[in-house]
Amino acid sequence: MTNYAPTEYPCCIYGIRNFNEEQAALACAYHEAGHGIVGLTVGMPARDVSIRLGACGRCGAVNAGGENKAVNLFSPPGPDVVMMLAAGTQAELLWLTANGHFTEAVGWMTEVGGLNDQTDAQDVAQFHGYQLDYTTPSTAAPLSYPAQQMRAQVTLAALWDRVTAVAEELAVQRSLTAAEVVRLAGLSRS
Repeated sequence: MTNYAPTEYPCCIYGIRNFNEEQAALACAYHEAGHGIVGLTVGMPARDVSIRLGACGRCGAVNAGGENKAVNLFSPPGPDVVMMLAAGTQAELLWLTANGHFTEAVGWMTEVGGLNDQTDAQDVAQFHGYQLDYTTPSTAAPLSYPAQQMRAQVTLAALWDRVTAVAEELAVQRSLTAAEVVRLAGLSRS
């Protein structure tokens, strides 16, 4: 997580990145592919996935959002679900870095864009009787968000070619079925 504190930014956070539609679609597609691939590796079933593009009504900055449809967040084990939720932002950050788009401001904006995933992670932790821990990464605390971010990074790095295959197709098609995700990822379906 970033410690960046924005002093000033355009009328919306998306103006920080100033992406065109192709770049916004790719960033969002990598985010959603990160969720999907990590979910598959921990035994979650593949889901239909989609992204959508829009623009700020005031400044025109391109924005994007996406979803892995109908994911059961309350299936055990909780730490694996939290890792899957953390994987979206981590995949997006890896893509931004690899493509020369990462700055402190862009990292901050990406973390802010992943707040819904963090809210879902808090709900998962509470469902399992824990509070999501944001302190120092620790394997002793199963719902340490920083530890799950690190697990997600390692998993994503090991499977980056599969994340890329799904993300690149999703950025173009804007929607993939669960079967297409499995086919593109080359992983068996749970």
